[in-house]
Amino acid sequence: MSALADQIALTTSGITRLIDRIQTAGYVERRPCPTDRRVAFAAITDTGREVLDRAAVVHARNLWAAFGDFGEPDLTALDTLLDRLRKAASDIP
Repeated sequence: MSALADQIALTTSGITRLIDRIQTAGYVERRPCPTDRRVAFAAITDTGREVLDRAAVVHARNLWAAFGDFGEPDLTALDTLLDRLRKAASDIP
């Protein structure tokens, strides 16, 4: 959970509450780590996979609508800037 929290810029307690809500909805289940009993993994359920697959289609359509007129140089520049932004944000204590 702490690795996930780091990736999406939430506190560990924030990610725990988020996973609690997603688990209650039936989209993930917690699975214990086989080598460290202090660690639990969030594993997507079949229901969660179905919802994710549907959301991915909508997300892709929205991305095409937003960026469809961007040329390759624009997309490359945007990708470079976003990488710099992610790095800068991750360096903030």
